[in-house]
Amino acid sequence: MGLLRRFGPLTRQELSRHLGLTEPAITGIMRRLADAGLVSGKKRPTTAHYTALEFSLRADAAYSLGIRLGAHGGEAVVMDLAGKIPQQRAFTKSEDIKEAVLHIRHAAGPSGKLLGCGIALSAGLPLDRKAIEDSLELDVGPLFFLDDTEAAVNAERMLGIGDREGGLVIVIVDETVRAGLLIGGRPFRGVHGLAGQIGDMRSGVDGASLNEVATLPSLKAYLAAHPGATDGWVAIAARHLHEAVLAISGFIAPGAILIGGALPDDVFEAIIARLSRERDDKIRDLVIAPWIPSVRRASFPWAGVAVGAALRPFSETLLPDDRP
Repeated sequence: MGLLRRFGPLTRQELSRHLGLTEPAITGIMRRLADAGLVSGKKRPTTAHYTALEFSLRADAAYSLGIRLGAHGGEAVVMDLAGKIPQQRAFTKSEDIKEAVLHIRHAAGPSGKLLGCGIALSAGLPLDRKAIEDSLELDVGPLFFLDDTEAAVNAERMLGIGDREGGLVIVIVDETVRAGLLIGGRPFRGVHGLAGQIGDMRSGVDGASLNEVATLPSLKAYLAAHPGATDGWVAIAARHLHEAVLAISGFIAPGAILIGGALPDDVFEAIIARLSRERDDKIRDLVIAPWIPSVRRASFPWAGVAVGAALRPFSETLLPDDRP
């Protein structure tokens, strides 16, 4: 089912190649999924004499909710079985979560089709989980809490750029700077879940931390002192972020490094362009370092945190992860 969600309709032969199973085995699996109402099959349009049967997910067979919750609000989304987002709603205060959920809940169909709700939290967010559980659980089913960095890397792995060789890193920028790591096809959390907490990393001649110079509050403070002039802030932020990229690349050499979060789109694009120049200068002037990947934008708005949160109920129920 994960393959059908990622690649769309596939034939038995194509599924067999992806999974390393025989076509008779695929036939049995597809029959069970069809009996459960989760997939459907139809002849693939072709000009050839032979037309193969292709299978696709029934998008309306099941739904989930995903919530991104940060210091200044967040968003709630509905996801169907095919991974599409038919409804979403932003909110500005954590107290507004229930109202946002009730606004989009109708898009998930009857209650029996709603598998639950994933809730992705920013690191260090002071939050009363019990209050959220009490206000939501009867309306949306089981709740699944996870870090926003883990949600972001899962969104990329399942619906974005995929599971890259060497893994991937996604940097989230809002009130703080932090990173999610995907290594060996799984989110890497480290001791006490502290892997990727790079915001306190100090670098550069000024010894400033990323949280001091490369966050949304630091951008707002800079613009208050220099109205309309983002170039100076971008130069400082990109220089410090590049040091973090070098450190990450030197240790784990990921296949991709992505960035997303709360900054305006044009600011993210300017940072990425500046990071590219920093990378080129480093390679040309100091070291031959092809292991330094280019930084790219995340595949989804706000680093895909709400998308990754919505994927969690599917992973816990219909699409269990059986990798070692």
